[in-house]
Amino acid sequence: MSSVTRKILPIVFALVVASAEAGPDDLVPPDLQVALLKKIVRYERGFVERTRAQVNLLIVVRAGSDGSERAAVQIGKAFEDSGGGGAAPPIRVTVHRFSTPATLRNAILGAGASIVYLTPGVTPDVEAIAFALEGLPAITVAEDGADVDRGAVLGFELVYARPKIVINVGQARRQGLNFNSDLFRLARVVK
Repeated sequence: MSSVTRKILPIVFALVVASAEAGPDDLVPPDLQVALLKKIVRYERGFVERTRAQVNLLIVVRAGSDGSERAAVQIGKAFEDSGGGGAAPPIRVTVHRFSTPATLRNAILGAGASIVYLTPGVTPDVEAIAFALEGLPAITVAEDGADVDRGAVLGFELVYARPKIVINVGQARRQGLNFNSDLFRLARVVK
């Protein structure tokens, strides 16, 4: 078995298992997003170096948006339930109430966030957020693959009830991220 196959096989397996567990909604359930995300971030060449001691996750919510608040609770719980496990560094979760892309950038820098989870309430601002985060190596993750088309780096979508990874290679490069191309075989790639 080649080293590429050994690296990709766990993600393929996770996608198959996830498709069996996916609910009736058109979004990948939060616990499956977290399981996949934990595997995917290892494909970003600088991630391990930047997160040796701790992974700082910033969950971005729109104040007053019930959907945004609900998604923040669900994804936070999914990360909490997933635990560290093995040699993985601990995960510190912080919630940020979105007001402007500039304040979000400052919050990411202040928290040392390596993963920024964009809840549905910030969808109208994803393009502006993407522009504001240029040069900042934080992986922006959206629960909806359509937000990846708008400028998030990574997201998920259901295709025929199966989870699919979506990655915006152009935005990843603009933010100084460098994903191993082996991941692209499993994803819908946005350039």
